[in-house]
Parts: sequence; C-alpha cells; structure tokens
Amino acid sequence: MSAAPLPDRLIAVDSRGAPGLEPPAAARLVAAALAAEPGAVLLRPSPRARAILAVLPLRPPVVAVLPDMPQLLRDASERGPLRAALGRVTAGGVGAWWRLAATGVRHLGDLARQDFRGLVPLLIELERGGLRATDLRGIALAAPLTDLLLAAGHREGLAHVVDFLHQQVGTRVGFETLNLGHLLARLAAWDIAPDFVIGPLNPRGFRMKPTPAAVREAVRAATTAVLASEVSAGCTVSLSDGIAHARQHGASGVVLTLDELAAAAAASPP
Repeated sequence: MSAAPLPDRLIAVDSRGAPGLEPPAAARLVAAALAAEPGAVLLRPSPRARAILAVLPLRPPVVAVLPDMPQLLRDASERGPLRAALGRVTAGGVGAWWRLAATGVRHLGDLARQDFRGLVPLLIELERGGLRATDLRGIALAAPLTDLLLAAGHREGLAHVVDFLHQQVGTRVGFETLNLGHLLARLAAWDIAPDFVIGPLNPRGFRMKPTPAAVREAVRAATTAVLASEVSAGCTVSLSDGIAHARQHGASGVVLTLDELAAAAAASPP
C-alpha cells in the first residue's frame, strides 16, 4: 500500500470538545500542540470543526472519523433527510456526486436488502464529500457504527469497510470503538486487518471494555496499530502520565482532545 504514513499523535477536533472555547481559541490550542510535536488532526466534519480548521494558521494532515452520526441525525431532523444529504454532497462538488452514485450502483443489492455492507459505504461517501481535506492520511469508521457491526457479529460489514476504503480512497483505514478489547479480539478471530484502531486506554480504566486488564492484554497482543483515546481518563490524570501509560502498554499512538489540551494548558505555569 502506498498511502502516506499515519501520524502517531492526533488532535481531535469536533463539536464535543471544549464546547466553551470559541473556534479561534480552539485553533490556538491545536496549533500549539502541533508545533510542540508533529501530528495530524482527527476530524469529524461538523460545522464547529470546520470553523476551527478555517482559522488554523497551518493546514495539517487529516484523519477523518466518518460518518459523524450525531451531526447527521441532527441535520436530518432539522432540515429533513434529503436536504441534509444534498448539503453534504454539494459541498464536495461534481466528484462527490460521482463517487456517491458509483458507490450506490456498486451496492444496489445490499441497499435493497438494507444490509449494512451497502449502507455504511454510502454513509461514508455522503460525509466524505464535505471534508475538503488536502492531505487525508486516513479514515476511521465512527464508533457508533463500528460497535453496532461488532455487536451484530457482522464480520462481512467490517471487512468490507476496509476493502472499500482501501480500493476507493487509497488511504489508511481504521475503526474507532468504545469496546477496544472486544474489537481487537474479534478482528483477530475474523482475520480482518485494518491499518489502525482508536479506543480508550488510560491508567484508571476509564471506558475500557470489557475490563481494563483485558484491554491492556489485547493491545499488547494486537498486530494492528492502536491509537489510544481517553488517555487522561476524563482529565483526571495528567496528559503526560496518560500518554506514557498508553505507550507503555503497547499503543503506537495517541488521540488528544481539546478538553485535554485545555486542561494541560491551564495546569502549566504561566
């Protein structure tokens, strides 16, 4: 695979992080973090995330988490499903329309059966049109869909996401999850090999499922790169300690949130 390497330090930019920060202040946090250590932006294509990126003084590499289901559902409820979909595809221009149509035709049978094998690629293409990312390093399937497919035992659906994005986009492909131990075990059993997985790993066991011990064991045994999220356990552990713990237990990289960056900045001496 000739895709560009995946950075091992991602800064998550989305509508949920540090909601009290205006986009310029959030952009300063992101810029300072990327200046201190190279990395990439982990982007959910929400209006707030795009506003933050618009005022960044640099254009960093991007890893996208798609689809942004909460934002998609909000838009569909407020504007209607058709207008919400049209807004996303129109933002991507003619190329986005073509890719969406080609994906729909390719998955007609799955869509007729309402099978996630066809629905998930269509949702990804719907969101990808609005990315406008010039240096897209990777795409991760968002946790709500990853964990739904995992709970349903839908091996074919997860495997197809990897194959589809490798062939269609030619970028690194991953899964975001809130069930890291379960997912890593199932990927190994199902012989599915994404390029990376994002999931909680921290000293306090915060959001680590099924148990902290099981997650740490699964990460150490994983052949897939694991990017640790929630490293500060909801800002109850220092960021440096959380990052060190993740790397000690086998994580190849970390995902840092705006909340964590803000807490670390506030704790730093002036």
